[in-house]
Parts: sequence; structure tokens; C-alpha cells
Amino acid sequence: MKKIIIPIFTLLSLNALAQQQPGVIKPTAEKLHARVREWPYPVNGITVPTNAPALLWPATNGKNMVLPMESGSEVPEDPNIGNVRYQVMLARDNAFKTSLIKSDIQSWAVYPLHQALQPGKWFWKYGYALKGTNKWSWSPVYDFKIDAKYSSQKVSPPLAEVLKRNEAQHPRLWNMHAIGNEFYSNNLQNPEAKKFIGYAEKLMKAPLPTEKPVRDIDTTGKTSLEKKGLMDRMYHDFGDIVGSPVRDLCIAYQLTHDDRFIVDAKRRAINLLGMDPDKHYATRDDFNNGAVLEALGWFYDVGYDRLTSNEKDQFKKMIKKRAKVIFDHLPNRFELHVSDNHVWQITMRNLAIGTIPVVNEIPEAKEWLSYLYEVWSARFPVLGTTDGGWHEGNGYFKVNYRSIIYLSQLFGDCTGVNYFKLPWMQSLPDYMLYTNPPKSASTAIGDMWENMPNVNKGQGQFAEAIALKINNPYLNWYVNEVKTNNPEFFTGNDDYLLFRLLNYKPAQQFPQKAPVDLPKSKLFADVGVEAMHGDLAKPDQELASYLLSSPFGSSGHGHAAQNAITVNYQGKVVLGASGYYSNFSDKHNLLYYRTSRAYSTILADSLGQKLGEEGYGWIPRAISGKHIQYALGDASNAYGDIKSEFWLDRFKQINLVPTPANGHGNPHVTLYRRHMLQLDGNYIILYDELEAEKSVKWTTQFHSPNYTIEAQKSEKSVQQHFTIKTETGQLDASIFANAAIGLKVHHNFTEPAVNWMKLTGSGGKLREYKDQWHAGITSLPAQKFRFLTLIQVKNGKTEIIKTLSDANGLYHLQVGDWEIQVQLDGNKKASLQVLGKKAGSLFNYGDLPITFNSKIYKPAMPGSSILLEQNGAKLNKQEVIDKLPDVAIYDKE
Repeated sequence: MKKIIIPIFTLLSLNALAQQQPGVIKPTAEKLHARVREWPYPVNGITVPTNAPALLWPATNGKNMVLPMESGSEVPEDPNIGNVRYQVMLARDNAFKTSLIKSDIQSWAVYPLHQALQPGKWFWKYGYALKGTNKWSWSPVYDFKIDAKYSSQKVSPPLAEVLKRNEAQHPRLWNMHAIGNEFYSNNLQNPEAKKFIGYAEKLMKAPLPTEKPVRDIDTTGKTSLEKKGLMDRMYHDFGDIVGSPVRDLCIAYQLTHDDRFIVDAKRRAINLLGMDPDKHYATRDDFNNGAVLEALGWFYDVGYDRLTSNEKDQFKKMIKKRAKVIFDHLPNRFELHVSDNHVWQITMRNLAIGTIPVVNEIPEAKEWLSYLYEVWSARFPVLGTTDGGWHEGNGYFKVNYRSIIYLSQLFGDCTGVNYFKLPWMQSLPDYMLYTNPPKSASTAIGDMWENMPNVNKGQGQFAEAIALKINNPYLNWYVNEVKTNNPEFFTGNDDYLLFRLLNYKPAQQFPQKAPVDLPKSKLFADVGVEAMHGDLAKPDQELASYLLSSPFGSSGHGHAAQNAITVNYQGKVVLGASGYYSNFSDKHNLLYYRTSRAYSTILADSLGQKLGEEGYGWIPRAISGKHIQYALGDASNAYGDIKSEFWLDRFKQINLVPTPANGHGNPHVTLYRRHMLQLDGNYIILYDELEAEKSVKWTTQFHSPNYTIEAQKSEKSVQQHFTIKTETGQLDASIFANAAIGLKVHHNFTEPAVNWMKLTGSGGKLREYKDQWHAGITSLPAQKFRFLTLIQVKNGKTEIIKTLSDANGLYHLQVGDWEIQVQLDGNKKASLQVLGKKAGSLFNYGDLPITFNSKIYKPAMPGSSILLEQNGAKLNKQEVIDKLPDVAIYDKE
């Protein structure tokens, strides 16, 4: 058989990774996550962290590898993606004779193993054939290992069992055919259920909706691309507005057994049948179409016995029509994508809820459910792995909340698996607590970060819902804090009401524990976030800082923000990102908002990092101490010309070219490692190691989205200073170098922000895009350079920084109770040492002599970072060298 020839990504093994110095890893991969899968997994004999891995491979259209494309994109879909079928073979030997597992023929490029494999070595391969033929082309043979320690892991059931479980009588959704009576009796005395029934009583009096815009927007003089965006905006949420009443009335009927509710639900569902997406724009786009599909599925399931034979046929016809609009563009494309956001956020949930009611009554529905279950099993959570993080930041994480909750519940009902026990789910409370504490701002990264000045309603409700399934006292404390601070978040009908009703237990207790005993900092390496806190239990009073460097690059709603920092003080962002989100394809977005220009990171010759998965960073090291928190970010691979076709197409759509004149290009950066420390007393230290193939001007940037930056006069050309006054104190930033640096402070975006989409905030008020303040500190051209930035935030005056010595590039500084020694000559070995005698703590990186409490210490590992802290009579020593994120350890060719 002819082998598949597909371009394969190569990530060198750990032992073969080029190393600059001992303890330092230099990845050579062009990308760690591909926009669509470009290499198979698992391969090269890796030991997978499970007993039932999902087998993944690059897709083909019969001739070439399937290229990036996603819902809502202007990049045309490959017309041949539906022309192939796949098969997988797995065995204990490479001749595929022993313990052979052979898949059915399928149209998608994932194969999750729903059976526990025996420990040891396994071999696998995949093949494809064009539709309608039996000529198979096979891949090379790959191998991996199963560790015996994973033998006891519970495995999700096979597809055939899942399909059989869903052959039950109606209603099928949420296992209601089995738990309906319990659901009814359990909620009889539930105060929230009673309140919801009162809401449903009023809902029946509302008029039937008609197909008209949710909001009127003038499109005069707009380009065709802008008109399309504005049309979407005019009808945004229409599907939910007309579909949610059907769902709510069905729920009210299940809570009461009162026929009035199901009769009115039918009236509204029949009205939806008349909304044809071919004839009117209102329910045409993927979100609105999906919402109507879900509503039709709800009534068909709950009101099945209320429909005539003819009405059932009408429902099945429209459900099939709307489902096919979604499904026909998924197999051999969606499962490969790093995260096709619209589908994962919303339409996958819509399709699943619309499919289960008709799984035995529309022939294609079994394939729809099979595909959804297999992709869910293989890929969830798509933008995280096990550490609870979400790549795109908390601003866009919230768009995924409903699907995370309800698909976990739904697939749990379908399979008997508790998806809330996944490692990622169990780590999720930590991620929420550390990156978006109560009464505080978030990490300020990714699309829509600026719309989250504090924990918002959606975050609070999501946390409450998760707490029903995850018995975590810190999460319960989190929820209680949000409820205490914002009780208005938890009134009325909301997105998670059904979930709460399904999981209502009158006697359930939620023990709380304030996070006073948790580490002050935590690394979420898979998504590239290090969170540092002064007092996690008092987030509205503390100093919190974040180092951001993502292995995903600037994929999806993520940004080119590798090695960027965010500094929050007393619950507000003081330093961080800037700009405003409106749309993927406008100038402010492509030339500023999602670029490195908008972040507190480094520019080289005024050029930022690559847009796309190729512009990645990672966090190789982190230490959490009692008085010193530390992390090291590496953005050495982040710079260069944009290669992502998706982003190049976005430039093309608005007749732009990414050139050095507008901040895009290749400055040939070869090294950018940023050491970040947060010290007791509200101090932050940044130490930047910078190198390029040629001499460039290095600029370290800082942005204050909420306050004014004021430049301060400096007596030395090698030092620059700026200040920011907040409501309760002052931030002072001092930047040191070994050669002349210049400071520029201004309040202009390089590309103006215009709310042309007419986006609104809370209360329907049009969002105002105000100017924000920026500081840039730039060097003269140099091939190698170092910055030291010392930030202090105080309620009163900041401390005077004393320079004790500055010979041969080695600076010795003192601020408050802390002494800092740092090598700022880029031609000498990087070194940083921070000593707090009063705190009994010392941090060391590099070759400076280590003397602590009158004793001399030497690193156990060359090139390491060391933290020594005296705790009474005990010395706590932590020493770290670079460690790769999971994606680079497991998912490599």
C-alpha cells in the first residue's frame, strides 16, 4: 500500500534539544501547538500519561494535508474534506498480529481508546481511502508505552455502548426518562425552583417573537466586511432570545407537570419551525441557528407525546436541516483544530442537545452523536491539559463556561463518566482563584480582557455551578466571597439554573476554607501563566503580579504577549495590557490590540512577536517561597515574520500588509528570557536577557489601562524612572541598564481604537474607547542587552533606591530591606542575586558567590535558579532548572 505523505512537524527529543548553557533548554520547534494537527500522537515510544490515549493524526483531503479553516472565517473550506474515510490499527507488535484492535471505518481523524491497554509497548498506524473506494493508503508505524501505574484509571465506555444508552424513551436529555420523578420531587421545596416557576408563568404571557433585529445599526458607508460584522451584531443573541423560552417552559413543565407550560412551549416551538434560515437572516449565522436547533430539540424531547405524526415529521425535517448546517462542516476539520472557538463555545453544545432527542429517529443523528462523543473524548479541554488553565485568558474563557458545564453534564449522562473528576476540572478552582480572585482584576490578557475589571456575573455563576460537582473548600470560599460582594449576580433566571436544578441536594454542605495556607504563587505551565500574590485571602488589599508566556502562541483569541507582565494592586490593573477588542479584522486589532505593542513586554527595533501559533513562549521555571516568588519566561522563539495563513488572510481582508512600518517583521531575536520576582513589601523585579543576530534597539514597554503614567527626571542616562498614582498609593518603576536608555511616555495608540461595531457594556451603554497611558524605555542598538526593572507599589511614598556599586556592569542596589546584585553587561554571564536579611531569604541565578547566614552554598545543578529561605531553625532550599511543558514532552514527532 502507498504510504501517506504529509509534511510532518519535528520537535526534537529532550536529550537532543540545543542548550545554551547547563540547565537551559532551547526548543527548536517552529510551534508547539499547530492550528490544525500536523503530526501524529502518540509516537517515538513516549510513555503516555494514561492507560487509554486518544490517537490523533494529520487529516488529508485525499491528496494533501487539510489546512487551517474554521467557522466564521473568510478562509474558504477545503471542498474535499468529506471525500475520505479513515481506519486505525493498534497492536502489541509492529506486524499487527498480537492483541489487535481495529477501528470501524470513520470520517474523522481522531480515535479515542475506550478500553484500558495493558502496560508495555504498543504499535499503531492509520490509513485512509477515498469515499466509495477500497484502496487504502497507510501511515508509518508509530509506537508508545503504557505505564502500569495508570492501570486503575477508569476508562470512558465504547461508542456502541453510548449509542445504546441513548435509545431510551423520551425525554432523553439529562437522563430525564430515568430521573424525571426524582427531579420533580427533589425540587418541590427548592426555593429557586419555585421562583423559576413564577418566571415561567409570566413568560407565557409574552408575545410570540418575530424575525427582526435585536438592535438597529446604521450600515451606511461601511465596507462589505464591516457590513457583515454589523449584520451579525444586529442579530446577535436573536437565537437565544427566541429559543430560550421554549427550553424554560419545558423545564417548568418537568418541575410542575403542569400542562399549561408544555402547551405554550409547543406554541413557541411551532413558531420557530417557521423561521427558515434560507429565507431570513435572523437565524442564519452559526450561533443563532444553533440556538434554534437546541430549542427545537428540547421541545421534540419533552413534548414528544404532544406532537402529531405530521408535526413530528416537521420537527425532524427542521432539526435535520439546522443540524446539517453545523455537522457537515465538522468531520475531518473541526477535530483537528487547536480550537475552533465558535463550535467549542456554543454550537457543539447546541448540536449535542439537538441530536440526542432524535438519535433513533433521524438516520444521520447516530453519526452526529458518535462524532461529538469521540471528539469530546479525544480533545476536551482543548485550550488546557491538566492544570486547570485556559489559553485565551479569562476574558474569553467566560464564553466557554456554559458549554463546559452542560457538555460535561450531558456526556456524563450519556456515558456514566463523571467528567468533573478530570484532572483539568479538579485543577480549575486553583486557576480561578489565582488568576481572577474575588474583589480583584484578572490577568489582563487575550480578547475582551478589558471587560473584566473584577470578577463578573458569569464568572461568579460558573464558579457556583462548578462547586456543585467539585468538593473543594477553597472554591467554596471563592463562591461565598463573590456572593457576599456581589449578591446581585445570583438573582433571577440565569444560564446555570438548569444545572443547579439537576444537581440540587437540599442537605448538601459546602465547607469553606480561606486560602491562607496555599502557596503564594502557582504556575499553570500548560497555558503559560505564573500567578504571584502577596495575600491570596485578601485580593482587594494585596499586590498581585502575573508573568505570561504561552506555548499556544497567539492562537485564536490569545495575543502576542509572550513574557508580558500584569501588575494588579488592591484589585485593579495598574500595569498590563492596553487597547480594546471589537473584531478580528480591523486595524486596531491587527496593528495594536493583539500584538506585542499592546503588552508590557519587549519590542526589538519596534517590532513585536509573531501572530499565530508560531509566536510561542513558555515558562521553564517557577519557585513559590514564603517571602520571594519567582518565575522565568522564555520568548526566544516568539519573534519573526507572520507565517499563519489565518492571520495573513485577516490582513488581506482589510487591504493591509504586515510590514516593519506597522510593527510586524523579523528582528532576528535569538534570546529573550525574563526573570520575574515578587518580594515581600510590594516589590517586583524584572531581569531581561536579550540577544539578536544583529544589533537592534531594545524597548521594554509598560502600559497602564486605568491610570496616568508620569515620566520622572533621571540624572543618569543608564537609568530611567516613571510613576503611577492610584487611588490609594503609588507605583514607581526604575529601569536600569549598562548603556544609555531613553524613556518616552505618551497616551496614544499606534492605531486608534474605534467602536465601529457599536458594542455595548452593562446596561446597554455604548462602550467608550478612551486613551490609555504607555511608557517605552529604549536602548541604543546592541546585539546583546540586559534590562533590570524594579517596581515598587506603596500606600504612601516609595523607597529610595540606593546604588551601592556599579563596576564592570555588576550593579549592587538596595531598596528597603532588600539588596540586589545584577549583571547588566550583555557580554558577560547573566547573574541576579536578591537578598532579604530581615526576611531570611536569598534568590540566586548565575555565578555570583552565594553566602547566606554566614554559610557558603553552591548550586547542585549548573545554570539553576535557587531560593534559600530560613524558617526558624530549618533551611528551605528550592533549586530548579528548565522544565518543558507537557505538550513538548508528550505531543512531539
